[in-house]
Amino acid sequence: MATVNVGSRITESVAQQLIGTYKDEEGWFPDKTRAAWLSLADIADLTSLINESDGDGIRIYFAKYPSTVDIPGTPDPTYKGRVTLVLIPTLAASDGSHQDLFPPIASATAPANGGQGYNHSQLCPPNCPTFPPPNA
Repeated sequence: MATVNVGSRITESVAQQLIGTYKDEEGWFPDKTRAAWLSLADIADLTSLINESDGDGIRIYFAKYPSTVDIPGTPDPTYKGRVTLVLIPTLAASDGSHQDLFPPIASATAPANGGQGYNHSQLCPPNCPTFPPPNA
């Protein structure tokens, strides 16, 4: 498998087109997550996590807080039932692929590991910027 670099900087208009397409095709419902924010300190912590793991990058999974179960370390109690992002460091494999540091879904053979994934982003809603308006 060849390594493909798909990340690149984009213009404001391309960003707006991509976000607008998602909004138009998937919907921005008032009670559904539409964005997640990470502070500069969070990004630095993620970089440290990747370096500590001898990683080569990070995979971002869409995830969801359970509606009825408290997840340890949840930053906001209103996040129950909301979509979030889980970030897992990846390791370079000999075939050029990027393997997750640990399986994203628990299995009987998956080793328990502590603190090697990342979750603490600020979700919108409830923490939305003034633009776009919450009912947009």
